[in-house]
Amino acid sequence: MSGNRLAVPMLFAAAIFWSTSGVLIKLVALHPMAIAGWRSLIAGAVILLLCRKTITLSWSLDSLMAAGCMALLCICFVIATKLTTAANAIVLQYAGSVYVAILAPRMLGEPTDRADWYFLLVVMAGIGLFFMDDLSIKGAMGILFGMGGSFFWAGTTLFLRKTRGGSTAWPIALGNFMAAGICLPFMLRQAPTAMDWIGLFGLGVVSLGIGYAIFSHAIKRVRALEAVLIPSIEPLFNPIWVFFITGETPGGWALVGGGLVLLAVTGRGLVSASGGRWRGHPVIPVRLAAH
Repeated sequence: MSGNRLAVPMLFAAAIFWSTSGVLIKLVALHPMAIAGWRSLIAGAVILLLCRKTITLSWSLDSLMAAGCMALLCICFVIATKLTTAANAIVLQYAGSVYVAILAPRMLGEPTDRADWYFLLVVMAGIGLFFMDDLSIKGAMGILFGMGGSFFWAGTTLFLRKTRGGSTAWPIALGNFMAAGICLPFMLRQAPTAMDWIGLFGLGVVSLGIGYAIFSHAIKRVRALEAVLIPSIEPLFNPIWVFFITGETPGGWALVGGGLVLLAVTGRGLVSASGGRWRGHPVIPVRLAAH
């Protein structure tokens, strides 16, 4: 495993904080864009506060790309969680590991192991099962936004790794402020209730603020693929919180697909956490054709 071993438990800790997002989003009775804006506005301020000693402002292309992907990730996840089940939204996000596996060798010089491809094949098989459920148009739109979120999750991870020599917390905070700016018209449309504010502060402070403050430190010390595969505990806990609070359950095929995804990402996370490598499986770098 590359980097500091402390980074692995930090990634798991970040995932625990992130996993509270699903249930908190379900409990806030606002438009999804308003929820995304308020939680990101609060999260951006919390990240700046928690990481103030390490933040250095940068307006490089990589920092701006990371921030842009972060903003769109925040918006897509909230919309997906509102339109489909929390389990669908969060597990679909982890399809981003496939994009990272393909692009990290070219963008970052971080090779993808043959064993990683075995895990990723299982992930894609699991994702495919989500579309076998009897979906409404609303649910199908939620899955599409979830898939969009997976693309931006991959972009966030890849560009944050490219900024690892500087401040990774800054692009994350900036991305949250960008999301708030995009969502501002919806934020001003309806005043949150007292209960809404409780949920929004939980989202902004706990789910995103603390979670991404931890992630910004850990991502400097692991490969991009490890950064998206190790936090595998999030898809496990996210629907559990939602089930106990709201009683929401995913469909049958989504449960099977989610089980496959969890099996793959948990197995890969355990391998990384133990510092192990897959003996007998040489590294296979992925080379993309130049445009």
